[in-house]
Amino acid sequence: MKKRKVLSLLLCLIISTGTAFSQNDNLYQVDTTEFSADTLLLDAVVVTPRVLNTFGNKESIELSEDARKIGNNALDAIGSLPQFKTNASNGDLITVDNKSILVLIDGIRRSTRELMLLRSEDVKKIQLYSNPPARYAHENIGAVIDVTTRKKTDRLYSVYLDTKNGLTTGYGTDMLSLAYMDSLNMVTAAYFIDYRSLNDNRMNNSYSYSDKINEYRGLPSSYQGSYHIGQLAYQHYKEKDLFNAKLEYRRSPGRQDYAQALVGSGEPLLTNSRVLESDYSAVSADLYYMHLFNQSRSLSLNVVNTYYDSFSDNSLTSSIGGYSFANRINNRSYSVIAEALYSDKLLNGDFNAGMYYQYKNLNQVYNDSEKSVIGTHKEYIYADYGNSAGIFSYNIGLGLENNHYRTATDVTYDYLVFRPSAVLNLQYSKCSSVRLTASVNSSVPNVGDLTSSIVTIDEHFYTQGDPELKPYHYYYTNLSYRYASADGKLYLAPSVSYSYYPRKNMPVLYAVGTDIIQRISSIDDMHALAASISLSWKPLKWLAFQPFYNYEFQKYQTPNQMVSRSVHNAGMSVQIVPGNWQVIWNGNLPMTLVDGDLYTRMGFNTNVSALYKFKNMSFGLEYIHNPYPTKVYANIKGFNYSEETIWNNFRNQVSLKFTYYFYKGKSRGHAGKLISNSDNDSGLTQSNTAK
Repeated sequence: MKKRKVLSLLLCLIISTGTAFSQNDNLYQVDTTEFSADTLLLDAVVVTPRVLNTFGNKESIELSEDARKIGNNALDAIGSLPQFKTNASNGDLITVDNKSILVLIDGIRRSTRELMLLRSEDVKKIQLYSNPPARYAHENIGAVIDVTTRKKTDRLYSVYLDTKNGLTTGYGTDMLSLAYMDSLNMVTAAYFIDYRSLNDNRMNNSYSYSDKINEYRGLPSSYQGSYHIGQLAYQHYKEKDLFNAKLEYRRSPGRQDYAQALVGSGEPLLTNSRVLESDYSAVSADLYYMHLFNQSRSLSLNVVNTYYDSFSDNSLTSSIGGYSFANRINNRSYSVIAEALYSDKLLNGDFNAGMYYQYKNLNQVYNDSEKSVIGTHKEYIYADYGNSAGIFSYNIGLGLENNHYRTATDVTYDYLVFRPSAVLNLQYSKCSSVRLTASVNSSVPNVGDLTSSIVTIDEHFYTQGDPELKPYHYYYTNLSYRYASADGKLYLAPSVSYSYYPRKNMPVLYAVGTDIIQRISSIDDMHALAASISLSWKPLKWLAFQPFYNYEFQKYQTPNQMVSRSVHNAGMSVQIVPGNWQVIWNGNLPMTLVDGDLYTRMGFNTNVSALYKFKNMSFGLEYIHNPYPTKVYANIKGFNYSEETIWNNFRNQVSLKFTYYFYKGKSRGHAGKLISNSDNDSGLTQSNTAK
């Protein structure tokens, strides 16, 4: 009997401690035992598996069978969870409290769109880092998710086709993925296109100067644009060594034509027209090597080379005053990113240490004559350690980041910042946990904002970069609570956070003679207090309600005004999933954001989709209503303006969705990359990109 009790206690200890390789399950293919929510009785020892699984700065999320039914792919399934939502404007995955997300798939850095290349059935688990680990802390991102995939037993060749195409207007996203795997090699190829061809976009604009008012009514206008990604990857994995090479091509051409009539100009109408055309092409080569010393120790090296070629052509002509403006920008940039990471077990905890280096050079020519050359360097060294003691777990990170620039005015400067972070997590029951996060974060300006090139908006209003713009750091702390009921019907996640920015880069309006300039500038002493709550309630197995509410209060002083503003953001998702059918509705109430001197009002938007799944295919329809995506406005002494965007093509947009999967053969297990990097800065800015 005594021996039996000892064995029971050992089994209890194994179950409660879980898998030791918490950060690298995909790398070492360590299987974990999954238990139901039932209580397991072992000779007077009661073991209750965790419904909510938190550790340090991460939360381990298992996709339920109900969640796997949602949509066509892993992005749809993950986006349906109460921790996440998708951005209504661009479809990116964000947290429910509006934090940006860095997506990893088996440890490999991916875009949100590449989650669409995964079937939800292939997702083993999701690690959500509410505060980025030290190795990603220098990237100014809000959160990180690492999606671990399952190793199927029936796959050697695979084909995946996912399409969504508009029936009422030119709009859609289509992708095709091919893969081959054997015991030593893996070859994958994928192509993705997101396109728009709209014929009833409008802009209602008003510009009130000290001596005149230009008010325009939007006329039917057009936008045509697309976003392409092509990838080819090869991986060789043998015993303790992994080599991975990926070649990627990206392109994003776009053209927007806006025609406007001057209000009160009589007949014939005096008109204003603007054409903004932009394009970029990017080629990157990503090389990765990893050596496994043993199951807990590894060394990884990653080098990424990226070349960008981009241009922007903006023209503004008017029959009102007979004026004409042209802004043409040509960019060429090259970057190299190199990173080394060492991972090991230390005192039963997870230890990581690494070095990161990025060099980027931008050559810009403005209006075929004015040249700007910018060189940026970033060095970052970091280490983090995570461990647990009973119900308490923690993660401590240290980082040192240095940025040094040679600006367009041939001035050099260095910006050094110490980057500590600490996460304390207490999971005091199988259903609830509380987490405290504190960190120093940083943000680096895009290279396109470091030139003095101009984009003309109206006859006396334009945007311009600032060659002297510098990086900045800020202090962040967050207290959050998580509750997940044992029966899976209720999930509740409230949180509060506070951020202090000694200095932050934001858009500011300046009067220069009779002209108004909008420029990204440094604003001192900004405070931001935020609160968030999200809820998921499943009264029935096939029915779920997921409301959320976010609040933020910001206070700062620009050269023009004191800003003291509350921002409210609320929405709801309803999921109905009976059998092979599913109907999902999402709605977001209007909200107004503030950034520097600018206010942006996001209009009410909603979408509903109906889908039927049959074997390895799915068929469905999607409806989108988002006619008033944004209204940007500002009001300072001597000038105020508003720019309202109207998408009439998205008043009642209907799309047809179709997905097909094909698998044949037997798969072989391959390791995953621990580090992967990418350069997403083309040199274009928001104001000179067609959208």
